[in-house]
Amino acid sequence: MNKFEWKDRSVAVYYHSVDTGKIIGKICKIALADVWIALAYTGQYTFTIDDGRHLGQYIDYESAKKAVEHYWDVQNRTLLAGPEP
Repeated sequence: MNKFEWKDRSVAVYYHSVDTGKIIGKICKIALADVWIALAYTGQYTFTIDDGRHLGQYIDYESAKKAVEHYWDVQNRTLLAGPEP
């Protein structure tokens, strides 16, 4: 099972796979505001706006982190279940 952790860098906090180092989400502050934006990276890597799924704007750091974690928790449960044979 893949383990995920948060890594704080000066401009953003990244959610990544411990095994591969691949970034799957991030949170960052809106400039000059005390508001956090949460994003999940979908894995398309087309270098367009579609690469990231905007999860909303949050009043605090912890709420933004929970949004990213929740998004990937749901995605991982959906992918594990798979289609019915």
